[in-house]
Amino acid sequence: MRIPLGYLDKIMMKLMTALAFFALISVGSPIWAAEVSAEIKAKTQLSMVAFMKSRSDAEGRFHFVDDKSNKAAFGFSANVHPMVVPYGQHIFVCSEVVLENGERITADFLTVNINGTYQVVEVIMNNRDRVKGMMKDK
Repeated sequence: MRIPLGYLDKIMMKLMTALAFFALISVGSPIWAAEVSAEIKAKTQLSMVAFMKSRSDAEGRFHFVDDKSNKAAFGFSANVHPMVVPYGQHIFVCSEVVLENGERITADFLTVNINGTYQVVEVIMNNRDRVKGMMKDK
């Protein structure tokens, strides 16, 4: 499966459009606002996209270590609007990656505000149970 060079740029544009739409519809929702603001959701999601792009090759393949197999792997972003979940001072951006064989696996990015910008500080690939355990234990 070969992905065109501009694939991640198109994904980023779709993400920004989806985030703008989400911000418009969530302004009146106090439940969403109480957890993570639309602005912070947008910033954390954009940090995930930038992180993935910075670790992708010329063909757009995102390289990572699969937490279940402990082997190096690669895949392509599967979501343009990942779920954002607060975790103490951090925020998880929960997404998926499509492997070359078509299998979808979870991709969870732990972000934190460092000097005014959200940055990915940990990536948990193909191990949503670990993330659920962390959320339960917090």
